[in-house]
Amino acid sequence: MLFGILWALLFVVATPLTSFAQTQVTNTVTISVPSGVTNTGVGCGTGTCTAFDGDPITPSRPTISKTFAPATINAGGTTLLVITFTNTHQLVSATFTSPFVDSYPPGMTNSSSPLTTTTCANSSVLATATAASLVVASATVVPPGASCSVSVVVTSIQNGTNTLPAGSLTTSVGTNTATVTALLTVTPQADLQITKTSSVTPGSSINAGQTFTYTIVVFNAGPSSAQNVTVTDVLPAGVTLLSATATGLTLVTSSGLVTGTVTTLTNSSFATITLTVQAGATASGAIPNAARVTSTTPDPTPSNSISTTTVTVTLADLQITKTSSVTPGSSIN
Repeated sequence: MLFGILWALLFVVATPLTSFAQTQVTNTVTISVPSGVTNTGVGCGTGTCTAFDGDPITPSRPTISKTFAPATINAGGTTLLVITFTNTHQLVSATFTSPFVDSYPPGMTNSSSPLTTTTCANSSVLATATAASLVVASATVVPPGASCSVSVVVTSIQNGTNTLPAGSLTTSVGTNTATVTALLTVTPQADLQITKTSSVTPGSSINAGQTFTYTIVVFNAGPSSAQNVTVTDVLPAGVTLLSATATGLTLVTSSGLVTGTVTTLTNSSFATITLTVQAGATASGAIPNAARVTSTTPDPTPSNSISTTTVTVTLADLQITKTSSVTPGSSIN
């Protein structure tokens, strides 16, 4: 008879429960004592014992994760943003009930060629070139207990933390309850370009002792701001500095050395130096002069950070002619 009691208990406990989205499952076990057996259990009434077990159920919410690959880029470089959706419900699909939107942090946009992809069913991804967001269409489907992902190529000019708040994904099985973040680290890059010209017309020359001007223009082609910018120009022998002015730089001159500095030269900004000089009295020939710009911010194209211009100086060709009032070939008394 004991075997019969155990069999009845196992039979009731092993009976499968139907799974639905509910908050608690109550499992009831009833033991009826066979005829001829006295049940002395406390609280068993007429011989039938009943026990209840209530188990709370955690709702099967969808989850999100996201990554950048690579997680570190140079400013203006590209990386692949991957967003993964997971349906933790084991019985039913999770269907997006509204479009999913990922708004990027400042400085981050879709690249000029976003190259979007998706592994999700019934899904499409909108990521307009240079826009600062991604949209996954409503009605996207994630199968039971499965994951799918979308990706897009993005670019950035500064560090950024891409955040998806709780509730940003709404589906037929609920919303995401956790905030998700992904950090993109960006190494600054500033392409500093310098151009030096003179007031002397190309192909022509000036005389020794003549004054002329040098003009130095610095441009930050970005994409980042340039920090601790320094412009240097060492005047060549045979050229004397008369005056110097600058726009966007603090200028210092000493013994033919011209130095201009600025703490920050922002992206797409200019700085200018104008030098008024004089060719020496004994100067002659082609006289080259170079100006250079440097910064503590890495420069992706350092070859355009130096510029040279050449001025040709000629010595004065003094000629003398002497004549008389007497007609050539004649005489006077």
